[in-house]
Amino acid sequence: MQKLPKLRQLKAFQEIIRCGSIRSAAKSLGQSQPALTRTLRELEATLGTALVTRGAHGISLTESGKAFAVRMHFILEELKRAQEELSHLNAHSQGKVAFGFSSLIAFTVLPGVIRDFRMRRPLAGISFKEAQLSNLIPALREGQLDFAIGSLNEDIPLSEFIEEPLFTAPFSIIASKDHPLANCTSIDELRHAAWFLPETSMGYYKELENYLWPIEGSILHSDSISSILSLVTKIDVLSAIATAMLHPLGLGDTIVALPIKPELPSATYSLIYPRKAPLTETARLMIDTIRRHCRKHNWNKP
Repeated sequence: MQKLPKLRQLKAFQEIIRCGSIRSAAKSLGQSQPALTRTLRELEATLGTALVTRGAHGISLTESGKAFAVRMHFILEELKRAQEELSHLNAHSQGKVAFGFSSLIAFTVLPGVIRDFRMRRPLAGISFKEAQLSNLIPALREGQLDFAIGSLNEDIPLSEFIEEPLFTAPFSIIASKDHPLANCTSIDELRHAAWFLPETSMGYYKELENYLWPIEGSILHSDSISSILSLVTKIDVLSAIATAMLHPLGLGDTIVALPIKPELPSATYSLIYPRKAPLTETARLMIDTIRRHCRKHNWNKP
C-alpha cells in the first residue's frame, strides 16, 4: 500500500497556505522555520510532487498543490467533524448539522422545519448559510456543510454529489406597482428595462438570463435578496423571484408580479450532498424534516 501523508504534515501544509509563508506558519505553530520546512518536504516526498514554490513575497501553490489543497481541506474538516460528533455523543449531546439553501427556502419552509427539528433534537447545534447553489458547492466540497438545497440546471457538475429533486417552483417577474412596465404581458416589452438579479455563474438565474437574452437594458447583480427587493420597490428595476415568495415577503402593497405570457420556466430545487462523505444521524434527521415540509408546501401559490 502506498504510504499516506501524516496528519501533522497536513496541518502544517494547511497553516502554510493560511499564513502565506513558511516563516509566518512556523511562528503560528510554535515551530522553527527549518522544522516546518522539513515537514513540508516530507509531505512532498510522500506525494511525489512539489506543492509550493517560494518567491519574494512568500509561497505560491503549484498546480499539484492547489489540487491537493482542495482534498486536504475536506479531509481535515471531516476529521474535525468526526471528532466533534464523537465528543457530542460522549457528552450525551444531540449532534450538529450545517446546511445551505437559497432565499426561497428561508421565506417558506424553513421556520416550520426548524420548529419540528427542535422538537426532536432540542439540544442539537444548527448552522446554515443562505446563498445561491454556485456559492454553496465549494463549502460542500470542503466539508463545511452537510448538504445544500438549490436550483439546478445542466451547467452544474454533480458527479461528486448525490442529487435528490425536492420540488419544482414557478417564477414571476416583479416590479414596483408604479413601474411603467408593471402591466406588460410579454417578454419583448421588457427588453430595454433595467434588471436586478441574483449573482450566480450557474443554476436557474443563469438559465433565466439566457432565456431573457438579448436584454438591451442594464443588469445589476447581487446575492442579497434584501438589496434586490429594496431597489425594486424604490427605483424602476425589474427582478424575478419564486412565485411562492410573493406572499411571505409581505410586499403586496408595493410589488406586483407582471402578467407575462408565456410564463417563465420553472426551477427544479434539489438536495445535494457529497457522494463520499457519510451523513451524520443529525443531518439525516434534518433532511427528513425538510423533505416532509417540501412535500406539503404549495409551491404554486403566491
